[in-house]
Amino acid sequence: MKKQFIIALTALYFLCINCKPKSAEKEVSGVDSLSTVKDTAVSIKKTGGIFFKATGTEPFWGIEISDDSIRFTTPETEKNFTLAYGKPNKAMDANVISYEAKSDSIHLKFTIQHGACSDGMSNNQYAYKVKASLKRGSDKDFKLLEGCGNYVVDQKLQGTWVLEELEGKTIDAKDFEKELPNVEINTSEAKFTGFAGCNRMGGKLFYEKEILRFSDIFTTEMMCPNYDKEKLLVKALQSTTRYEIKDNKLYLFNPEGTKAIFRKKE
Repeated sequence: MKKQFIIALTALYFLCINCKPKSAEKEVSGVDSLSTVKDTAVSIKKTGGIFFKATGTEPFWGIEISDDSIRFTTPETEKNFTLAYGKPNKAMDANVISYEAKSDSIHLKFTIQHGACSDGMSNNQYAYKVKASLKRGSDKDFKLLEGCGNYVVDQKLQGTWVLEELEGKTIDAKDFEKELPNVEINTSEAKFTGFAGCNRMGGKLFYEKEILRFSDIFTTEMMCPNYDKEKLLVKALQSTTRYEIKDNKLYLFNPEGTKAIFRKKE
């Protein structure tokens, strides 16, 4: 019995010394569908959708900004990466926002400036100019990149919204013969149409993160008994600077307070 125990113990010893630990595998970030390697300095928990997209040429590149991370892409997918970024810096004297993201091996800096921009490769027109500086690994200098971009309108704004309250007063359906005033927002085209209470209306959306403006508003030219309320609604839309969506309602604000409240149409 003792001899058998010694033989078993010896076999176990040789088995253990021949066991080699597996080499450590790189951790892959779940926020990047292209299996971006996560740097040691990066810790990302995806909490929000993409709100800005930019592209550039010579070479081709792309940037997508979400609430907590920046995703950089190129045709060479092995060079793609996703990094957390610090608090953006907004210039006081110009509509320019600066972002910076870095890790042990990557340093990305870029600015977003409001202004008409063309990518030079298509007929697409953009509302923002983007300038980026990128340094990887042992690079001594930053590589400069230029491109164009647009903010992505909040998808929660998509749909038809019916007016419930205007300048602090509840809307009475009896005041409108045809239908209640409403706006139908098309987020993909950054446009809106609707009924102002007397006339049809439409226009464009100017959107940045946490900023919403209704611009280039036009209406048809019919005269109605409640035309004064229509003018009040158009004025409220024109003066809107930000919004909130909660409990299926859209709240429009400016520095003076709440301008209008709409309910999402089912």
